[in-house]
Parts: sequence; structure tokens; C-alpha cells
Amino acid sequence: MVKEAEGVRLYSSDVTGVSHIKVKAVAVVDADINSITAVLDDVAGNPDWFPYLIETRVLGQQSDADRLLYSRFDATWPARDRDVVYRVRVVRHEDGSVVYQQQSQQSPLMPEQDDYVRAILMRGSYRLMPIDVGQTQVELLLDVDPRGKLPQWIVNIIKQKMPFELLKGLRRQLTETE
Repeated sequence: MVKEAEGVRLYSSDVTGVSHIKVKAVAVVDADINSITAVLDDVAGNPDWFPYLIETRVLGQQSDADRLLYSRFDATWPARDRDVVYRVRVVRHEDGSVVYQQQSQQSPLMPEQDDYVRAILMRGSYRLMPIDVGQTQVELLLDVDPRGKLPQWIVNIIKQKMPFELLKGLRRQLTETE
């Protein structure tokens, strides 16, 4: 565990063979799973609460549970903005939990652009587990390579800050949409 504050626990671990870390953030959210999935599924509204996110759009959709998305993230100067194309698969389990599995995917629907650095999302997920009526545990796992010429220590600081801020933003968005 790296940090615990404002009801969010943040964990990190090294990735074998590379210098970056993967992170997991866990928080209990005062909302039911359907309210949380509504916020996560509102692709156009994601920049309202997701840190550094400038835009997200659907590139293709196999079903409600399988979509191809494009996202672009703001990077502070002198770094260039990052973008990523990724598949999101939603799995609903019998115990009431819901998992959003995310992984980069190449697609001719959004070729790489010179203005942005194409990041690689090795693995990302939201795991939503019901705790009680109106309460859900949200577990966020993030293993991403932002690529480009960034010092690894800065990348690791951002990777620890982003999931923490993301869960705080999700809570704030849920409060505003009630």
C-alpha cells in the first residue's frame, strides 16, 4: 500500500522486466452498481470527472458489453498529449459484481497522429462489487505504458496520482448526478 486518504487505498507493484509500476486503487462508493455503470458508460461525459482526460469517443461497438474506444489525455508541457485506442468488455457476474476489462487494440478507425503519443494500456479494469444497499466497492487496476520520452520517475508519480484522483472524481460525479 502506497497511500490511504479520503477513503481511497492505493497500491503499487513493479512490473517484471520493465521500469514502470502498475497500480490498484480501492474505494467504497455510496452508490449502487447501476449508478456507477451509468457514469462509466457515459463516454461523452467521462472528461467531466476523469483526470487529464480531454475526450473519449466510441469507435465501434460489438454490443453493449463490447466497445472500441478512443481517449486523449492532456500532458503538461513540455510533454505531448497521449492518446489510446482500447477495447472495453463488460462482464456481469452472478454475485452481482461487474467488471470492465480494458486493453489497447490497434485499429484503422483511429490511426496514430503526429500530435499525440500513442500510449499502450496493457491492462485496465474497474471491478464493482456490491457491499450493501447503496454501497459499492470500486477497485481500479491500471497498467499503462505512456511511451515517449518521459523520465520514469515522473511517469510513476503520475501513475500513482491518477487512479487516486480518478476514484475521487467518480465519487464527485455520482454525487452531482443524483
